[in-house]
Amino acid sequence: MRFKRAPAPLAALDLALRLALLAALCLAPPQALAQTAAVPEYELKAAFVFNFAVFAVWPAENLGGGAGMTLCAYAGNSLLPALMALNDKVANGHKVAVRVLAPPSAPSACQILVLDSLDRERWSRLRRELGDAAVLTVADDAVIGNEGAAIALSVDAHRIGFDVDLSALRQARLSLSSKLLRLARSVQ
Repeated sequence: MRFKRAPAPLAALDLALRLALLAALCLAPPQALAQTAAVPEYELKAAFVFNFAVFAVWPAENLGGGAGMTLCAYAGNSLLPALMALNDKVANGHKVAVRVLAPPSAPSACQILVLDSLDRERWSRLRRELGDAAVLTVADDAVIGNEGAAIALSVDAHRIGFDVDLSALRQARLSLSSKLLRLARSVQ
């Protein structure tokens, strides 16, 4: 009697493909990124943000089964046009809704907050207001990244990379997949 091997679940295959894409983006030599100039930097960074959403785990009370996932950025954020393309995509069974915040709106109702250099002045206030709220903070700015954002995006030698601050993740009661952590430039 012959047994057929069961096909891999689609979710596992999808996860493997996403990890492979993210690894390729992180590890691609500068020449390869230059050849893929058809994809603008902001679109690649938005793809990273989406993958962070896929590989992050929120407390059940903050993002229960099937609940919508709110991704926020303040008006004027340089990534906002690319982030808008993530609207209505699905990350781990959660439909993503992109929300544009206007100061002095607090992002406590967001699951992901994307910040850039325009947010430097408000970052210390936001950080205090967020406290231990389960909000994944992603900075596309070195200053905010060094001052307690959970994930800091950067471009080095034409490569997009990211650094992870584990203490910021713990304070927000979030965790990231070990597979994603292995792709980070640094984990502190």
